[in-house]
Amino acid sequence: MSLLGLELSDTGIMAATKDPAALLQLDGVELESPGFALAEKRKLRVGREAETRVHLKPTQAVNHFWDLLSAEPLKKPFFQAHNLAEIACAHLARIWESIKGHGDELVIAVPGYFTRDQLGLILGIAEELAVPLKGLVSLPITAATRLCPERLLLHLDMHLHRFEVTYLEQAEQLTQKGTVTASGKGLLHLYGEWVKVIADAFVRATRFDPFHQAVYEQALYDRLPGLLGDLQQQPSVRFEMTAGSKTYHVTLPRDRFVAKGETVFWEIRRLIARLWKQHGKTGQAITLQVTHRVARLPGFKEMLAGMPDVEIIALEAGAGALGAVRLWNQLDARGDGRNVSFLISRPWGTLSLSPPPRDRAQRAVAQKKVRPTHLLYRDLAYPISSRPLIVGRGDAKDGVGVRIEGELGGVSLKHFTIQRRGEDVVLTDHSTYGTFIDTRQVSGSVVMQVGQIIRLRTPGEELQLIACVETDEA
Repeated sequence: MSLLGLELSDTGIMAATKDPAALLQLDGVELESPGFALAEKRKLRVGREAETRVHLKPTQAVNHFWDLLSAEPLKKPFFQAHNLAEIACAHLARIWESIKGHGDELVIAVPGYFTRDQLGLILGIAEELAVPLKGLVSLPITAATRLCPERLLLHLDMHLHRFEVTYLEQAEQLTQKGTVTASGKGLLHLYGEWVKVIADAFVRATRFDPFHQAVYEQALYDRLPGLLGDLQQQPSVRFEMTAGSKTYHVTLPRDRFVAKGETVFWEIRRLIARLWKQHGKTGQAITLQVTHRVARLPGFKEMLAGMPDVEIIALEAGAGALGAVRLWNQLDARGDGRNVSFLISRPWGTLSLSPPPRDRAQRAVAQKKVRPTHLLYRDLAYPISSRPLIVGRGDAKDGVGVRIEGELGGVSLKHFTIQRRGEDVVLTDHSTYGTFIDTRQVSGSVVMQVGQIIRLRTPGEELQLIACVETDEA
């Protein structure tokens, strides 16, 4: 039997195989199939195919069938679908058709906010489609990568219509214990605000209004994800649009997009504070594991800047789907093997345990009289000199001296630099999503000590400051 994992978020459903561990294509060459449906010419389009046409025919589109999954009759039937569950069924049918050649069993990782009735509908849809469903498991649980017993562990995710923050209890098992959501303030709300920023810039600078015709409005939404990716690395971006025989361009500053997202980001901070008040202890720090859907938003880093002692871990794309297939055999051992299970907890064994901050700090203090001479990464030691050593996801042509490997979500082109200044070795953070030293996020420049661990937002990617002794010291 070959097991497949499905990560259910209407921002983009993702699927994964176990051997080898890899994400699967769902919509043509796409890895994510968003929760959109469009009734057009006696055909129901779903996923990316629908998303790229929804602003051309908005009255024939629907995008809340996963968020409000229900068997309640629709006031107006949607392309012969009498309820939202039937539209979701069409979407899942398209996805299963894309991936069934890679496996013969499926586990679905579901958001924390889904109700028991909605989970029951998913089971019914799978049965209707003859999908060999092994079980359902909490997405925040399967996506988790690190344990931090002395800190409050939270999971942050984003969907089309809401953000959700989930508390993960670290006891004998890692268990989903509570989820709070900000409904109506998900990706669609942010996209709407950001598209208005672009359109307003064009009107002010060129008198060209992208909202004047649906085809240009659709083009704005289609290009927005790429623009947001560019704004993660640059303070401003030149943006061009062609209308007829004319080409217009504007310069879009990142600060405008950050400002437009502030209302949503402050709501997320409120939800984090709410869970800390319910489950945290006096003086307890927070570790926040965030999905790639959240990490790619401009302004996310600024949103957390004012929160005391919050460590951010950026999860790899599809962490829920990949985690589901990696974990299922271990989780399924607790079931009876006959019925479909819904699991909201997992054993500790498959997670890495982050050493308590004080252990590393004490080690650094004991060794601080020895100046670091090299930066160790994946068995290679890079010499530290007065010339900045650049660490990031770029290559030699970008001036990068240490290229980070593996999953690069949350790793900047130029993430941080490290160099010798007089008697000190100084690290300077240049990243969008942060650099952590002994689990604490740094701001600006900091003097480093031998033995300290530097961690990027990609889980598991760590570098260490070491000192090579002279021959006569050995």
